[in-house]
Amino acid sequence: MRMKRMLPCAAAVLFVGAAAAHHSTAEFDYTKQVTIKGVVKEVQWTNPHSYIQLLVDGDAAEKVQWSVEIGSPSLNVNMGWRKNSVKTGDMVTLNLSPARNGKPYGTLRVLTFADGRTLEGVAARVGAGPGGPPPAGPGGPRPASPATPPPSPAKEP
Repeated sequence: MRMKRMLPCAAAVLFVGAAAAHHSTAEFDYTKQVTIKGVVKEVQWTNPHSYIQLLVDGDAAEKVQWSVEIGSPSLNVNMGWRKNSVKTGDMVTLNLSPARNGKPYGTLRVLTFADGRTLEGVAARVGAGPGGPPPAGPGGPRPASPATPPPSPAKEP
């Protein structure tokens, strides 16, 4: 009898733990895109999310450190990444969806190396809103630069 009373409590504890372990991506503004260029300070290949720390020229002579989420290691590997795909010291251009709070933080859409090679981030498959590039299709990576906005509709006389 005591076991029957404890079972719902145990199930609730497990459910709450699982729910707390997952978080939303609402912190990012997928209707906007920012392109930054800089030197990789560090790559953090960790679960549940990996990050690139990028040093970008700011106002005056200061460097601004951006923290860019690139997805979990398993997702990254499935998208063609390897643990050593990006290294400290690499000069890269990142197209990302920025944090809604305006801090130098975002989620990666496309990383472009100096030689033109690209790697997609998980956000590459999320729409960018009006005027932004379409989500990447199954055909492979798309260019890192934003697409040209569609032409304005013709006005009728």
